[in-house]
Amino acid sequence: MRVDFLDAARAHWARYPLMEPRDFAKLAYQSEFGPAHMAEGPDRVLAALLAERKEAGPDPLPPEPIGNGLCRLHITQALSTLSELPLIGRMFTRTMASAEGTASGLSEKLDRLAALPVPGLPDYLESWRREGCPPVRHSEAFRKAYRPHYRVVRQDLAGYLPALVPIDRLSREHYAAWLRLSHSGALEGGASPRERGLRPYLVAVDGRCGSGKTGFSGIVEQLIPCRMHVAHMDHFYLPPERRGERWTEVPAGNMDLERLRREILLPVRSGKPLTYPPFLPDGPVLDEYGEEIEMDPDDAALILVEGTYSQHPSLSEFYDYKMFLTCEREEQTRRLRAREGSYYPTFDRVWRTLEERYFSACGTQAAADLTVDTTDFFG
Repeated sequence: MRVDFLDAARAHWARYPLMEPRDFAKLAYQSEFGPAHMAEGPDRVLAALLAERKEAGPDPLPPEPIGNGLCRLHITQALSTLSELPLIGRMFTRTMASAEGTASGLSEKLDRLAALPVPGLPDYLESWRREGCPPVRHSEAFRKAYRPHYRVVRQDLAGYLPALVPIDRLSREHYAAWLRLSHSGALEGGASPRERGLRPYLVAVDGRCGSGKTGFSGIVEQLIPCRMHVAHMDHFYLPPERRGERWTEVPAGNMDLERLRREILLPVRSGKPLTYPPFLPDGPVLDEYGEEIEMDPDDAALILVEGTYSQHPSLSEFYDYKMFLTCEREEQTRRLRAREGSYYPTFDRVWRTLEERYFSACGTQAAADLTVDTTDFFG
């Protein structure tokens, strides 16, 4: 759901009525350019977050959208120093690396801000423009009244934080188990972790089309510091000639779930190498399979199986953690129209309908360990 900058500014003003003109300027600058910080190494970023946490209040606070796909993510004592803070540090670093803005974009935001009935705002903005719009601090009144402790990060990253925490925990557990094996001498003589009972954790990311499953798996790869492999359900479509006569009436009737079990889930559970060819439904040859993907379980701490039908009841027992992504139907429709273009009416009539039947028949969302609503993630 897109967040209009002026709406965001009004929301901030309503929440922080003591905002002064420079606080509005800071909001516009952050919305356009993201974090106004010098690039720092991960250790310094985390150290700053730890110090700030000590000064912050105890209660959790929701992220505050500021437009342009960014938000202010509040640092409070409710955040764990072991899980959330390191993740937020990596989110902040990732946001700094990807944030892009323009002088014209900032100028447009300032033009819109000037329409707000804030005493002294037009004059301040005009003076600030003449100075070249340098980064500014919050006003003294704002800092005294609200004691701000936050980081500007991408809105989708902040929204996914509750989903990233359990995956990060699994990666750390795997690393701890590997360390125990290594320090005990169990890996001496060329023995592999899998021969000592250590296998990757299996995580399934199911959910509605357009809810951000593929994007989330990419974020996991960026923010979770471990070796992993992502298997996409798109690679396990069942060729049309192998589908049953009434396949549309069977949940996941278009998927080769047996191949997924045989080539991914069973090998991971038994510590065997993975070898599977991805199905290419849009390949140059009809029903073509791509070059085989190979993965040694000793080379990964996590295996993510991403896509609708990944948590079918016939597969759910294999997973160590199951996640369901969803969004409101109106927002889902907006995303699907943008993604599918002229194909949207067919996609809606066939594939979204079949997907909803699967969720209803199999109770997918209720069976997941965590549900994440991504409606407001992509502002």
